[in-house]
Amino acid sequence: MRKITVLLIAMLMTTTVYAAVFTDSLGRSAELSDKIERIVPSGNLSQMALYSAAPEMMTGWSQRLSGSAEKYFQQDTVNLPVFGTFYGRKANLNKEALMAADPDVVIDMGEIKGNPESMIQDLDSLSEDIMIPVIFIEAYLENTPEVYRTLGKLLGKEDTTEPLAVFAEDALQMAEKARKEIKEPVSVYYSASPDGLEAIPEGSFHGEVIEIVGAENAVPSSFITDKNTISMEELYILNPDVILLGNEDAYKEVMGSSLWRNLDAVKNGKVYLIPSEPYSFIDNPPATNRLIGIYWLGNLLYPELYPVDIIEKTQKYYSLFYRYDLSREQAESILRI
Repeated sequence: MRKITVLLIAMLMTTTVYAAVFTDSLGRSAELSDKIERIVPSGNLSQMALYSAAPEMMTGWSQRLSGSAEKYFQQDTVNLPVFGTFYGRKANLNKEALMAADPDVVIDMGEIKGNPESMIQDLDSLSEDIMIPVIFIEAYLENTPEVYRTLGKLLGKEDTTEPLAVFAEDALQMAEKARKEIKEPVSVYYSASPDGLEAIPEGSFHGEVIEIVGAENAVPSSFITDKNTISMEELYILNPDVILLGNEDAYKEVMGSSLWRNLDAVKNGKVYLIPSEPYSFIDNPPATNRLIGIYWLGNLLYPELYPVDIIEKTQKYYSLFYRYDLSREQAESILRI
């Protein structure tokens, strides 16, 4: 009789702890606590989304914040443990440390890696190894509002995530309207490398903001080698209207070198160093930081179609997504205006 009672108690405890079933973007069903309190991200995109939605629930990071980024994040989260990631070239997940942190759920976000069947196997295997539910939420720039609303319901944080969803929705709707009105797109060359010659081609996840705002990526995918390098001769053939650079050394090189000076973008003063504090407005990582990039790049290229006060928009973005009150002077410094 006593054994049966113990068994019933154990069953009731299990039912109490894992009472809600969540179906993720891969169609996987996971039993989750009906009140999630501790979460872990799986990568940069997930890390930034979860921080903006519920920093008090985070038990660790997938990647350490850089020294320059730390000041923009709540100080009680800065020194949380780093568990690593389980996808990508730099996959380095520390399963033992993750299990010791005892989160209620691990949340992976982003694009489907490889084919869905393989990813399902990977996540199921990881969940079994660490004995913690692992879920996947498909996330890319254009479904950001849906992602935040999903997180709100999942975490019981709808009051917090709805303003984030609305900010994303407003930016994407403005871009959609602008694209319909643009007849002759501005051609844009984008590089994040120190020499400015590692191009981000058309269709790349990393240059998505360029196409979303209604511009044309000057580099077609067929123009690029395996390493995405481009020669000066090829660049002169493309002769973009605008050059965007994600590295300060590259900006100095472009502005000071005779090799670049005869490009139309250089001659016309259309070379820009992308705001990147704490993260690039265009890429690196290709996460929620790109939302303010829509406003910044749209307003830069098509001010009549993006009639926003970019300083105020930047302040609002930092307040919502980093929970940091940015002064007007700080915003002007970040935007270089």
